[in-house]
Amino acid sequence: MKINPIRGTHDLFGKEIEKFNRIILEVRDTAGKFGFSELNTPIFESSELFKKPLGEQSDVVLKEMYTFSDRNENEITLRPEYTTPMIRAAIYNGLLNKLPAKFFGTGPMFRRERPQKGRYRQFHQINFENFGSDDFFADIEIICLANTLLKKLIPHSNFKLHINSLGSRKNLKDYKKILAKFFNDNKKFLSKESIDKINTNPLRILDSKNIEDKEIVQKSPKIIELISKKDIQNYEEIKKCIVELGIPIFEDSNLVRGLDYYCHTVFEFKTSELGSQDTLIGGGRYDGLIKTLGGKDLPGVGWAGGIERIVLLMKDNIQKESHIHLAILNPGFRTHAIKVYDFLIQNNFSVYWNYKYNLKKSLSLASEKKANYLIIIGENEKINNNFSIKNLSTGEQVSLNIDDILDYLQ
Repeated sequence: MKINPIRGTHDLFGKEIEKFNRIILEVRDTAGKFGFSELNTPIFESSELFKKPLGEQSDVVLKEMYTFSDRNENEITLRPEYTTPMIRAAIYNGLLNKLPAKFFGTGPMFRRERPQKGRYRQFHQINFENFGSDDFFADIEIICLANTLLKKLIPHSNFKLHINSLGSRKNLKDYKKILAKFFNDNKKFLSKESIDKINTNPLRILDSKNIEDKEIVQKSPKIIELISKKDIQNYEEIKKCIVELGIPIFEDSNLVRGLDYYCHTVFEFKTSELGSQDTLIGGGRYDGLIKTLGGKDLPGVGWAGGIERIVLLMKDNIQKESHIHLAILNPGFRTHAIKVYDFLIQNNFSVYWNYKYNLKKSLSLASEKKANYLIIIGENEKINNNFSIKNLSTGEQVSLNIDDILDYLQ
C-alpha cells in the first residue's frame, strides 16, 4: 500500500535539506553577532495563546489554525506563528527580568492555507524578537539583522525593504472605523472576499491580492493622517538611519501585516522573483502584546522569515568544507581503506563512498557530487601501504603515506 504525504506537506532531502541546514547555520551565526540567544518552544500550545493576540476575526484564527481537543478536553493548537509562543516562554521561564531580552528561534509552523509555491501547510520559520526596548534603535537593529541575513543567504537576489508606520493602538482602532466606512461606501468596487471583511477586519482589505480591489485600495484613507507628530518624527528617523545603512526602502502606505498585534513600525522584505508569495521576511512593533499575554507592560519588536521561500532563491552550489570520495577497487581492500577513512573523519573532512568496487563509477559519482578529491585504494596501494589521491580540479594524481595526506589536502 502506497501512502502519500498529507496535502500541504513535503519531505526534505538532497539539495533542499542542504540549503535548510545552511540557513540554520547562518541564522545562529548572525544571531550571535547581534547578541540574540536561542529560544525554542513546543509545536503545540493552548489555543487561547493565539486567539486574542492574532485577532479573533482574523483568517488565521477563523480558518487556518489546526485545533483539536486532547483527552482532558483541553483545546490545543499547532502553532500558526512563533512570536506569541516565544513571549509565553519568556514570561513562564522568567526571561524578562533583564532587558532588553533578545531571542531567536526556528521550527515548523502550521496553517491550513491553500498550498502554493514556497508556502505549505507545514512551513518552517525563523523568528527574531527583541523584548523590552521602546528605543527606535531596536527597530533599526532588527531590520539591519534581517538585511544582513538575506545578503548572506541570497546575495544575488533582488529584494527590497517595504516599510510603513501604523501609529499607536488607538490610531489603529480609529483607522479601522474610518476604513470600514470608506469600504462600505465603495463596496460595489470590492471583491466578495473583501466585502466580507469590511465589518470584521478592514485592514486585511489593504493587502488584498485580488485585482478587483486594487484601484479602490489605492484611493483609501492612509493611516499616516492619524499618527501623532512624535510618532511621525520617530518613523522619519528610522527611515533615515536605514537609508544610511545602504538598505533601499519602499514606503508602502498599504502595508499593515497579517496579525492584529502590530503597531508603529511594520516592514517586509519582498522579492519580485516568487510571484504573489513575495514576502521573505515580515515583522514590526507589537507594544502591549506581552501584557496581553500576562506579562509586564513591555514593548517588543521582531520579525519572521519563511525558510521555504528563501530556499527557492538560493543557489544550488552550496560549498562544503571538505569533499572527498573513496574508490575502493576490491572488497579485500576495505581494511586498508578504513584507515584513511577514519583518519580523514577525525581531521574534520567529509568522506563519502558509494559501496561500489568500481573506479569508473566512483569517478562518475565524485564528479556528479562536485568532489574535490578522489582517494583510490587498489592492489598497489595495499601492497605499498599508501593511498593514491586524485585532484579532480587539476587532474593531478599522487601516492602518499597516511601521515602526508593532511599536508597535501590543506
